[in-house]
Amino acid sequence: MSYFGPEFIRFFRSLSRHNTRAWYQDHRDQFVRCLKEPFEDFIGEMIERIAALDPDARCEPKEAIFRLARDTRFSNDKTPYKTHLGAVIASDGRKTRSAAFYVELGAGGLGIATGVYQPDKDQLYAIREAIRDDGETLERLLKDRALRRLLGSLQGERNVRLPPEFAAAARRFPLLYHKQFYTWAEYDDPAVIERRDLAEFVMRHYRAGRAVNAWLTRALARA
Repeated sequence: MSYFGPEFIRFFRSLSRHNTRAWYQDHRDQFVRCLKEPFEDFIGEMIERIAALDPDARCEPKEAIFRLARDTRFSNDKTPYKTHLGAVIASDGRKTRSAAFYVELGAGGLGIATGVYQPDKDQLYAIREAIRDDGETLERLLKDRALRRLLGSLQGERNVRLPPEFAAAARRFPLLYHKQFYTWAEYDDPAVIERRDLAEFVMRHYRAGRAVNAWLTRALARA
């Protein structure tokens, strides 16, 4: 089945041109009917599929889905709305402290991410401890053919310097310099959103990143 029709992309393209609260209020019913409700159904389907493999990832769609409204308090960009809908599928949804699976649909097409995007200080230290102790396993998992084909290599910002207790291990495991640990796949053809097999297409990415996410979740348990 197809969850999304052409109106999904048309709405976000219009919102990109008219990103005001007044325009959104005039088109709010269309957003709810053509975007919000189908996206909730789609994320509900993805949660069920993922939870069949990893029951700890179960959450409610409302826990997983981010609001359309942007938080503009600390941003120079004061446009009030995002031009995509996104959701984190993991225990506790978007508030998870585990490695997560993220799906984004919008004017730019489809985005999929796995891993840990913004670890706090304690989480980062825990991941680095795990790399120091078992970096071989993470390196091996990151070389998996399906992961590299579908999700690419590990992304994220890196530190120039490390705490001294990790300096020696970093010569063996350069991954220690990372301060973010995620993969990102982007499909910029909007037609991908209308695929009838969209749920299974997204699941291929989940399965490809599953082992790395499990490793990172175990590492985070140290924090």
